[in-house]
Amino acid sequence: MATFSKGDQVTVVSAGPENAGTEGKSGTVVDDGSLSGGDIAVKGIDGRIAEAIKGYRAYTADQLKQA
Repeated sequence: MATFSKGDQVTVVSAGPENAGTEGKSGTVVDDGSLSGGDIAVKGIDGRIAEAIKGYRAYTADQLKQA
């Protein structure tokens, strides 16, 4: 499984229902999972309300690849 660090540029390769429509979009890792209990926090994916409220979108490592 890939590992990601804060500041890495990543692209979404698959997404669950909470992140539907974000496949193929890129953003910046703001938390590598150590603070959020395993999910990787990514900022800059889109401006939709889900990201605007929390400030990020959460993905598992297998849903992302290095950009």
